[in-house]
Amino acid sequence: MIRRWAPLMVAVLALLVLLPGTLQAHPHAWIDLEITFERDRDGQLTHMHHNWRFDPTYGQYLYDDAQEHQEGTTSEERLQALAAEILGNLDEYRWYSHIKAGDETIGIAAAEEPRMAMEEGLLHFRFRLELSQPVDPKARDLEYKVYDPTFFIEVLHREPHGIRVVDAAGLVDAACETRLERPRPDPAMVARAMALDYGASVDYDLGRHFAERVTLHCD
Repeated sequence: MIRRWAPLMVAVLALLVLLPGTLQAHPHAWIDLEITFERDRDGQLTHMHHNWRFDPTYGQYLYDDAQEHQEGTTSEERLQALAAEILGNLDEYRWYSHIKAGDETIGIAAAEEPRMAMEEGLLHFRFRLELSQPVDPKARDLEYKVYDPTFFIEVLHREPHGIRVVDAAGLVDAACETRLERPRPDPAMVARAMALDYGASVDYDLGRHFAERVTLHCD
């Protein structure tokens, strides 16, 4: 997992290690993200599929917590119960998904198909979002960010295949291109995040300063 603003953070860290009370910092967990957009037969973007791969420590914590506290007779059933619970809780945070087409904000009509599984020692959480309205990616570029507003969790796309578009048949659509812009947070904002300990209250939208921005266009 690559933290793309790490050089800036290292510089700030060199300063912060000299200060008291900075042993804790945001973020505390990490997600490697895969996003797949789905086009219908008319070429409209209609759905956004999320695949979150949690870092080993946080993923194991979630797995153990599910086995201890969720209902179900098998580990898979208990993970599925946790997936459904998390998807419901994310409603308040717009499922971490901020989408625009041109200058218009695109909402989420439905969140569905939550799934959670441990794969090769890493916990994956998948779900599907239905856009509130179809978007024609030929007429308007679609832009999105995915981030935890509290920045408790840092979300970065996987490399090299963290974003794709599929057609109505489920095949990768070669007519679509994506551009990912890495975050360039102000050093003062990085220092502020690093100075927050585990239980500190934060600005609701702190995470947007550390979010990757993706632009999607189809010919």
